[in-house]
Amino acid sequence: MTYTVSEIAKGMGATILCGDPDRAVSAWSFSSREGDADTMFVPMKGERVDAHDFIADAYAHGMRVTTTERGEIVPGTDGMTYLAVSDAREAWQRLGAYWRAKHASVPMIAVTGSVGKTTTKELTALALSPLGTVLRTSGNRNGQLGVPQMMAELSDDTDCAVIEMGMSLPGEMGRIAAVAMPDHAAITNIGLSHIGNLGSQEGIRREKLAIVNRLAEGGMLFVNGDDPLLRVLCPDCPEYAGTDGILMYPETRERFRTLTVVAYGAENWCRYRYMDEVLTEQTASFVYESANGTIPVTLPAPGHHNVSNATLAIAVAETFGVSAAEAAEALAAYKPMSMRGGREQLDGGIVLIDDTYNASPDSMRSGLDVLCSVSAKRHIAMLADMFELGEHAEAGHRRVGRDVAERPVDVLITVGELSEALADEALKRAEEIGRKMDIFRVKTREEGRDLLLPMLREGDAVLLKGSRGMKLDEVAEALRKKR
Repeated sequence: MTYTVSEIAKGMGATILCGDPDRAVSAWSFSSREGDADTMFVPMKGERVDAHDFIADAYAHGMRVTTTERGEIVPGTDGMTYLAVSDAREAWQRLGAYWRAKHASVPMIAVTGSVGKTTTKELTALALSPLGTVLRTSGNRNGQLGVPQMMAELSDDTDCAVIEMGMSLPGEMGRIAAVAMPDHAAITNIGLSHIGNLGSQEGIRREKLAIVNRLAEGGMLFVNGDDPLLRVLCPDCPEYAGTDGILMYPETRERFRTLTVVAYGAENWCRYRYMDEVLTEQTASFVYESANGTIPVTLPAPGHHNVSNATLAIAVAETFGVSAAEAAEALAAYKPMSMRGGREQLDGGIVLIDDTYNASPDSMRSGLDVLCSVSAKRHIAMLADMFELGEHAEAGHRRVGRDVAERPVDVLITVGELSEALADEALKRAEEIGRKMDIFRVKTREEGRDLLLPMLREGDAVLLKGSRGMKLDEVAEALRKKR
């Protein structure tokens, strides 16, 4: 979409300091090095760097529109259009809400969860594809800056939208919800991701629940009926006792009074169910059941977590008017995203599972299950540190260590200091249950790479997984090149 500077200023509540109000803008950048004449630079203040210091650099790279909190023109930027704002982040989010309001008729589902939200977003977009043009979150545009970017992509040709929402700090989800104003929302699970910032799983749940703060009247919240912290929110659940005892923000509690909360999962009471699950090396099959009947579903991706995610995707599709059969047919085209657990057959008879985008104790378990579903002579897991667990870091790593020992993993390689606890617990648990497993500990990904590559032989299956900052994707790339 293309907007004029004057319309952007209106949406932001900004003042045009100088320049052409009719100049067209079709892209937005938070980096002074990524843009051209049609790109607006939106400099933000960070903890260490204030991007306002790089407005001249943005000009040198061709950008001709910028916001500024400083209220001044940078020397040497003649011809640049300046929009004055008091707070760039708030102005940017206000602009996102403005774009959303312009296309308020586009049905939107917002998806969040501790793990699995990106995969669920992709599956849901596929399931909705029979409706026509589906806008879905691209890349990592799921936060306070990214969600407004997605709102800029709404157009008159958009038939529906699936927007992923992520957060790591208190208050973030409410701000994002105020931008997207979704019609419906879904929460996949409550795990340990970002628990270091949010204090407890109840604190994580409170933040995730804020996704409903700006739902449309009559909005629906989908919750995972297999998750003990989510199932109790659904009136259909036998454990439901109302929401008075649930930690919520006041705005969330008020919104809950107008919501319809439904569950998906394996339990008989769930409105949308999966049954008769069959997992293979490359597929996940199950029977989907709703009030409209039952249908068989086969997803070209392994893992129990994908059964749950696909069930939600079909449930959302039915809510939007797509038949379950049409949604299931669309899901047959699913392909795992890069670094998200896809299965690769490499030269030399090696199977690589590159799940290096991020990690938490819950997603580690899912990754291990996918690894162990592969028929292999040896199952090798290279697991790196998981970040943002705070005081729960040691317990979280130890939990994964037990998960490793209780699965048919032949070789464990841990990378990083936090993962020392993972290795310790894996060794302890393996000895308790009489399992033999080779365990290696290294400090860096380079050491891990140099240990792993000579070790591999035909018939091995390898899982690489850790937090994004550990950069195990570099190990994956080295493995591809060597093989």
